[in-house]
Amino acid sequence: MKQLALTLGLVLSLGWALSGQVAPPTFLCVANDTLIWETPNNNCGPFNAYLVYASQQLNGPYTVLATITDPAQDRFFHQNAGMGLWYYYLESDFNCPGEPVLQSDTLDNRIPEPGLLEAVSVNGANVEVSWTPSPSPEVVGYIISRNVPGQGTTILDTVFSGAFFLDTQASPGDRSEVFFLEAIDACGNKSLVAAPHNTILLSAEASDPCARSISLSWNLYQNWPGGIANHEVWVSRDGAAPERIATIDGNATSYVFQNADDGVEYCFTVRALQRDADVFSASNEVCLSAEVVQAIRTLVATNATVTESGDVQLDWIWNANAELADVAILGSSNNSNFDVLQSGAPQQPLTATNSFTDNQSAPNAGVLYYQVRTKDDCGDEATSNVIGTIHLRATAQSGMNAIRWTPYLNALGAVQAYDLYRLQTGGAPVLVNSFGPNTLQASDEVDFADPNQIRACYYVEARAIVATSDTTEVEVVSRSNTACAEQEAKIYIPNAFSPNEDGRNDVFLPYLQFGAPADYFLVIYDRWGNQLFRSDDINRGWDGKAKGTRVPVGMYIFHLRIEQANGTVIEQSGEISLIR
Repeated sequence: MKQLALTLGLVLSLGWALSGQVAPPTFLCVANDTLIWETPNNNCGPFNAYLVYASQQLNGPYTVLATITDPAQDRFFHQNAGMGLWYYYLESDFNCPGEPVLQSDTLDNRIPEPGLLEAVSVNGANVEVSWTPSPSPEVVGYIISRNVPGQGTTILDTVFSGAFFLDTQASPGDRSEVFFLEAIDACGNKSLVAAPHNTILLSAEASDPCARSISLSWNLYQNWPGGIANHEVWVSRDGAAPERIATIDGNATSYVFQNADDGVEYCFTVRALQRDADVFSASNEVCLSAEVVQAIRTLVATNATVTESGDVQLDWIWNANAELADVAILGSSNNSNFDVLQSGAPQQPLTATNSFTDNQSAPNAGVLYYQVRTKDDCGDEATSNVIGTIHLRATAQSGMNAIRWTPYLNALGAVQAYDLYRLQTGGAPVLVNSFGPNTLQASDEVDFADPNQIRACYYVEARAIVATSDTTEVEVVSRSNTACAEQEAKIYIPNAFSPNEDGRNDVFLPYLQFGAPADYFLVIYDRWGNQLFRSDDINRGWDGKAKGTRVPVGMYIFHLRIEQANGTVIEQSGEISLIR
């Protein structure tokens, strides 16, 4: 210790001498009433004396207490110091005209001021001890002590450089370790012992399998000047990087970690943060695996789509490790009164993606709503988001079909576009158009020259993205029901015909411009109301005969009834002239 101080003094003295200054003795300490220093090396001129200045006030005035004429003398006994407080500093008197004379540090005859422990923090199996240095300039080192069970307070080491010590012999996972700090000077004087600091000892205990929790408890960190601002709870899962999961009150000594997974190794650490300072103390790390009944953590209905056969397919996802006793599919036509469509224990093993086909409901009648409800082996229930089908309607108007549909229904989904399709006989559906997410209607012109367009059937598909978690999304396509629109048939009825069997206008036959009726009949009466002819074949007309005999020239009455495939009935009556 003294050799270190001597070396430091020699370097300082050489530095002062080389820079053209009169260096003072290196004032080391005051032992009782004896001042101890290291002699300087001044080469600027002959030695005269060392001057000892003293005062009982830090700010003076200072007077010369002693003049030391022996250049090798390195101590002085202040005989009349008594029990009072004295302050001292030293100067060197060398015959160096024009050179500035420097003073040493000012020391007093008290013991050194202590350094203050900043934090003791667990790092693995070791404890990191840090402190703020003593304000006393004579301090040359710090004694680190720890309370050892059965042995009392034991000195661990003396640190002469820096304000940090790593204790590799502590047992912070078994007990809360208590550390002490003392400052010492070159004379061996010790400061008072700074207020001890203790490590945080963390313990953890898993709950019963249905609680799915881990209980943490710890002791409070002691003797920070401002106390503890708060605690942070950190966890690592299966060796991954730790993440902070909670910040709680500075007076808290416990925390319950919820929703633990089965088979995952959790490693916990608690950090206490000092109030009004950027300082923390970490506890020991505690690792354990909890045996729990796996609950539903993800339950998302992703899609409800109408199939080509008119059923509804419901799709959902869940975490496949859930331990489920029952799963129920719920359905409703009004989004309020849900009925159980199917219920029972799920097939094992679970899969992440799942489907259910509802072949009992009628998607053509309106929107259908669905939910999935689960019950795990602990009896806890979970219910998915509500999802609904798209209901499409098609209405025939003059020369065009108007199509309207309800919006895609899923609170977790966002529509990207709607695609409208028209079915065609014997071929793939035709894309009529694509629309933005806010468009819910369209029109489709009818080509009257094309008899296949008298009745057109449509469906719409919503392309959407469903958020199944904060970071995961799935793309879905939800198809509506199929709806058809049938244009009203155009009927042309001649007002006269000439059944002369000359191949020209021989048959009275109404002409249907397009379409094939679902039901048809034509009746001819004479003017007395007698039925002369009846046909339910749209291609068979009246040839001017009744019971195989030609009827006379005159006016006759017809009645025509056509029922279209969509249920529309067209009826017409009138007179027809028969001429020859």
